[in-house]
Amino acid sequence: MNTAKDRLLEFLVYLGIGQNAFEKNVGISNGYISHNKGSIGSEIVSKISKIYSELNTDWLLSGNGEMIKSTVNQNNVNGDNIQGHNVSVEKSQTDKFLDLLKTKDDQLSKSQEQIDRLIGLLEKNNK
Repeated sequence: MNTAKDRLLEFLVYLGIGQNAFEKNVGISNGYISHNKGSIGSEIVSKISKIYSELNTDWLLSGNGEMIKSTVNQNNVNGDNIQGHNVSVEKSQTDKFLDLLKTKDDQLSKSQEQIDRLIGLLEKNNK
């Protein structure tokens, strides 16, 4: 049977970080995860969710649902939705990754343009 501790360790594998780094990021005591018996208190869950908002805390505590929140909600100009309720905006990990790829692709394109200009100048000077 998977415990909340087991699911937390699974999340750390997903993040690609160790227990010490995670504990430091969240602001919990060093060794908390190692010494944990299986359940996670609400205060710790609150700290985790503030730093790692993509984590589905229902999944962490109960195993229900998916590990990562996948819903992306968008605010309108006034910060509320059609019914007048506040809506939070969270990008999925996939969207964040795609944004990062686009940024890197743009940087590579600019670098390639600079290289092409330099080659042109060198060829012009060598004639």
